[in-house]
Amino acid sequence: MPSQDFKRSDRIADLLKVEISKVLSQEVKDPRVQGITVLNVMLTPDMKKADILISQSNSFNEVNLDEVKQGLEKAKGFIRKKLSQNLNLRRTPEIFFKIEEFF
Repeated sequence: MPSQDFKRSDRIADLLKVEISKVLSQEVKDPRVQGITVLNVMLTPDMKKADILISQSNSFNEVNLDEVKQGLEKAKGFIRKKLSQNLNLRRTPEIFFKIEEFF
């Protein structure tokens, strides 16, 4: 019997965080999304939707947040396709990006 310490959605969220980080850093070629960091992935209990918290504070390039949002929205389908190829999940969650803004 699996441990009750972590729910399945928490384990899947950790997998999604690692895979999304890999895809963003290695496979997405859009310069608007280069150098961003995945901070957290919040997955709904039914695992249909995932909110990905992104930070650009670690980036060395000066890019407007609106351009980053546009780049992420454009790459969303590609990222979801790569997730479905790399992870053996019954259903790949729909992804939503939230950018953590530091002032």
